[in-house]
Amino acid sequence: MEKAQTWDELNLPGETYLNLDASDVDLDVARKAALERVKKYDSDPMLLAWYERKSGRISPRESCEGEGGQPGWVNYAKNRGADLSVNVNHGEYIFIFKSEHGFPV
Repeated sequence: MEKAQTWDELNLPGETYLNLDASDVDLDVARKAALERVKKYDSDPMLLAWYERKSGRISPRESCEGEGGQPGWVNYAKNRGADLSVNVNHGEYIFIFKSEHGFPV
């Protein structure tokens, strides 16, 4: 089971924030909005990992914590070159991406 951490403890790569005002925000709506945000930096980003706070669902379902207590889904993305994260609605959803061209830091 993933241990609870504050957002600053997650140390997400290239974190950016997105606030959606719609009352019907679900995983699909949040994912599409995050992808649109990331496409401002690169035309073909790859989604490596995501988290949904309400249900506790993660993808990929990596259960191993890494050094520093990072959750497995965060380590998975970082170990595969993640370079930008989108934090939607103060942690309701987190999406971690990799760009072929490298996002600006």
